[in-house]
Amino acid sequence: MPPWFEVLKFLAGLLTPIVVVVLGVLLLRRIEGVKATVAHQSEFHRRWADQFFECCQQFMNAIEKELAVLRFLSDSKEPNNETGTKLQNEISLLLPVILELELRIRRSVVFAPTTGPAVSQAANECIALTHALFRMRKGNLDEVIVKMNEFNVAARTAHAEMLGVHSNAT
Repeated sequence: MPPWFEVLKFLAGLLTPIVVVVLGVLLLRRIEGVKATVAHQSEFHRRWADQFFECCQQFMNAIEKELAVLRFLSDSKEPNNETGTKLQNEISLLLPVILELELRIRRSVVFAPTTGPAVSQAANECIALTHALFRMRKGNLDEVIVKMNEFNVAARTAHAEMLGVHSNAT
């Protein structure tokens, strides 16, 4: 065998581990970069979903408070007495809060394109039903509660979509 072939064989044996190490380091850096990007995106979606969840909770609390006051007023023999007037003013103050929360919900469901519209629709229906109760001073509270339950189920499904997990909402 020619001597240059032996030298070539020796160099190949020497360079192979170096090439493998360099390629391994480059691949590891690339993988770490992808992991960091995925973690950053995941953190963003988690925080967005947390804010959406909090907004939905505030919305439900405001609707529940409005319903409780409406029920009290509808059961009251004197809904226009001092207490009734204070409670009616409280509802008037709640309305902008509820509308603001509904707007936040509509804005928040952007990362739940499949299930988000159902949340917005259920929120609008809850608002429409409670406003009708307020205007007419009577109505079916159970109908509003059914819509609230629909809102909660839709919100849970949208929250899961935002997080990229499967929800068994029924």
